[in-house]
Amino acid sequence: MKTSLDTIESRFKKRSLPDLLVRKFLTEYGYDHGPVIAWAIVEDILATVEKCWPERVPPKTVTWLAVHREWRGRRKSLDVTDLIPIQLPVVTKSEIELLVAPKLRKERTARRAYNRARFARWCFEAYEQGGVLTRLDLSLLSGMSEQYVGEVLREYEAEANKIVPTRGTVHDIGPGVTHKAEVIRRWLRCESPAQIARALNHSQEAVDRYIADFQKVRLLARKFPVAELPTLIGLSASVVRQYVALLREYEPGLALYQEDEQDPVSSGETLDVPAPSKPKPGAQAASGAPAGRASGAQRSLDADEHLAIVERALEQQSPESLSVGH
Repeated sequence: MKTSLDTIESRFKKRSLPDLLVRKFLTEYGYDHGPVIAWAIVEDILATVEKCWPERVPPKTVTWLAVHREWRGRRKSLDVTDLIPIQLPVVTKSEIELLVAPKLRKERTARRAYNRARFARWCFEAYEQGGVLTRLDLSLLSGMSEQYVGEVLREYEAEANKIVPTRGTVHDIGPGVTHKAEVIRRWLRCESPAQIARALNHSQEAVDRYIADFQKVRLLARKFPVAELPTLIGLSASVVRQYVALLREYEPGLALYQEDEQDPVSSGETLDVPAPSKPKPGAQAASGAPAGRASGAQRSLDADEHLAIVERALEQQSPESLSVGH
């Protein structure tokens, strides 16, 4: 039996915004999937409004639309479904302390230190809320140029030994390639792809792709000039140069193509895709041959045939099986 209190609560509930919206869905909007789904839609709409409603944002906080952290597209353009609202405190106490620090002010580096700290914090906070910021976002939020934003983020990464989770680093978009080299460097040091993804705030998909691209560079760099690799593999010249530099650092005995050699790989031999071993500068294989050198018969291949072999070899290996020392 209902009490007078139950009746009051029931009447008051009917005056609520959620109840009003559900009633509109069922009676005015032509919605015919029932009240359960209507309630779910209304709750999601109200949660989104609450996040984006400026009047509900705490003081000294800005609401911003960032790209979804789990964005899976391969295109650079975005639509509204790719965005997620986040909230960013404009400044923190520790950042203000940087701005007024006597030593930094004397060296005229206080403002740069202040910006470096808050740009990095904004990126990490956005990532924790499920989004990623671009350099353009940071530029608009701060009033600084994108070039300046890029410079101070690189300074932060060098000082903190961390990769800042911008959209470029998380989604593999943009001109920056430092994160790609760091992924491969860690992989060559025997970290697993899953460990790398967690440590660098990268998606597992991006880490796996970097490793696969590095394996292609490793194989083709033994047969073709470095200048031809970007076209053959579909990577930028700067990325290829970084990968080749890592090959020379971690596998100094690997036989790379020499510009003055017409046929660096003997005819009648085949190419393999060995998983790189843990780096030991100057180390050689037990047979006395340089580490990483192809074994067995090898034959000369044209570019198309060579790439076909690379693709087939890589497709047969899971990302985990490509890990060094695992």
